[in-house]
Amino acid sequence: MAKQLDTDGDAHERKPGDEAGHVTEAALWRRYRETGAQADRDVLIRHYLPYAQIVAATYYGRRTHDEIEFEEYLQFATVGLVESVDRYAEDRGAQFKTFASRRMHGAILNGLERLTEKQQQIALRVRLRQERMKEVKAAARAAVEEAGESIGAGKDAPFRYLAEVGIGVALTFLLEGTGLIENDALASAPTSHYYGSLEYRQLQQRLRHFIGTLSSQEQTVIRSHYLQEIRFEEIATTLGVTKGRIAQIHRAALDKLRKSLKSHQSSDTAW
Repeated sequence: MAKQLDTDGDAHERKPGDEAGHVTEAALWRRYRETGAQADRDVLIRHYLPYAQIVAATYYGRRTHDEIEFEEYLQFATVGLVESVDRYAEDRGAQFKTFASRRMHGAILNGLERLTEKQQQIALRVRLRQERMKEVKAAARAAVEEAGESIGAGKDAPFRYLAEVGIGVALTFLLEGTGLIENDALASAPTSHYYGSLEYRQLQQRLRHFIGTLSSQEQTVIRSHYLQEIRFEEIATTLGVTKGRIAQIHRAALDKLRKSLKSHQSSDTAW
């Protein structure tokens, strides 16, 4: 087992993990400067970790909501601590804790900003998806009723309604995987392995091809609504038509896409 010297010069055995407890702070830095060893760097980080916890707790105590756990604050503070150990220069006069506190404060604030922004983006995407589902269902209901049926009447009406909704839902997931819009939820889904499969990518390519065969207005509505996540009202304003007209164009485009996919499908999947 390794030996180290006490302040009186006597040697004793050094147990793993107790370096910081037996060596002064200055000695820890001196040893790290001399060796540059990862083990000595880790000793310094462990030595100052309680200080990072104090900084993290200070910011956590000032929080205005409980959406972010203390562990996140501590992780950001630890990142700042590690960067400080790597960049600290004793000859510049500042004490390490003074130097490190600035970096830890900055790391926490930047980390919280990124995390909050990501949470806001996810919340926005969830809200847009919910609105889109309402619009898809409304369009499907209108299509069934235009055919002279109500959702609850006629043996084929419920199935037609489900078919209309189905293509809208399929478009949502297929187009989200094209790389044109970010999709954290899909990547973390339990079945995400399928979304990276060759079959899935081929289906995406086929869908993009069929979208290219739609009329100019239909392409604009589909791409704006599903790729850019723009609501029907905004698309209507851009094109200078009513929301009802956008719903008609949307419905016609979905019908064409469903028929195209069905005529070219090579599996049992029913659209």
